Amino acid sequence: MQFLKFTLLRLALFAAVFSLIYWVFGWNLWIGAGIGLVFAFAISYLFFNGLRLSASEELAARVSGRGAKRNKVADEDAAAEDAAAEAAERDEPERGGRD
Repeated sequence: MQFLKFTLLRLALFAAVFSLIYWVFGWNLWIGAGIGLVFAFAISYLFFNGLRLSASEELAARVSGRGAKRNKVADEDAAAEDAAAEAAERDEPERGGRD
């Protein structure tokens, strides 16, 4: 939830600065967007540091949880491949030398 709050806050900051630059001052679209991005980044980095840190911790926890699931699936897949390879070795007669 912190990630969503932080993202919406940054988008609101961007929209406010962009609309001020673009519609009130009448500057170019790209200049307004660039200045809006810089201001939204700077204000959120300087004044909303706690929210940014909690959002990054939340995102890291979510990503690491998914990584554990992927590793479990990969481990199960590797075990199935090993079992199939061992079964194939038992079924083949052993060769005494090289071909």
